[in-house]
Amino acid sequence: MTCSDFQRLLRETGSYESDDRPPASAGDRLLGRFDSWYYLRLCAIVFAARTKARRGRYSREEFARSSYDTLLLVEGCRGRVRITGAENLGGIAGGIVVMANHMSLLETFLLPSILLAFNNMTTVVKKPLLSYPLFGTILKASDVVPVSRRDPRRDLRDVLEGGVAALRAGKTLLLFPQATRSAVLRPRELNTLAVKVALRAEVPLAPLALKTDFHGIGRILRDAGRLDRGKKIHFAFGAPLPVRGNGRDAHAQAVDFIVRNFQSWGGCVENE
Repeated sequence: MTCSDFQRLLRETGSYESDDRPPASAGDRLLGRFDSWYYLRLCAIVFAARTKARRGRYSREEFARSSYDTLLLVEGCRGRVRITGAENLGGIAGGIVVMANHMSLLETFLLPSILLAFNNMTTVVKKPLLSYPLFGTILKASDVVPVSRRDPRRDLRDVLEGGVAALRAGKTLLLFPQATRSAVLRPRELNTLAVKVALRAEVPLAPLALKTDFHGIGRILRDAGRLDRGKKIHFAFGAPLPVRGNGRDAHAQAVDFIVRNFQSWGGCVENE
């Protein structure tokens, strides 16, 4: 299956699921006990994307293809991916805010191939990432909205300005309301930033529940945790929610959708 086939499948059915027992790649058969080979392949994907970005050739199609290459890499490590509800991203005239929980580095790699099947996209990211040796060039070419995560007032202003401009241009805005990635879901950490942007731009809010702890969080390098091949990777998109009044109802419904799905996959939720 090519990236185009994958995206067509999402548009036609709204779902995707890896084989229950995906065949391991040659690399995983030889070096499966060592996660380093996975990260070397991941770096190769990032480096190829960076080279294209530096040459001004990192188009929407190339962005999606890099993301899809990561999905193939994950499946080559016997990872299983399940996507449901993607049809909720189609048939929307104009922009939409996608609000998701944040669990690992993996969703930032896999989501572009999904979201770009339906629309152009932009993402709210931490400003320091723009200075990363490899990621920075790619992020700048991907039209992101940077925030500091240190000054809430300034971050709100930056997201309202950059995010609303992207939404009014008809793009999908991906936003992770949590301050940091976490294997545990704490509903109180899902702030109302997504709702505020949707309300200002007068666009709907689509909740996205995900579970990506197949790719762990490292103790020394947070981006390079151990792989847990026994854990399935889940993405569930909810129906777009109209954001009215102060947005509290839409926010509560989005959080409830994320929590219910996360718990159904065996995820740990801490309410206090």
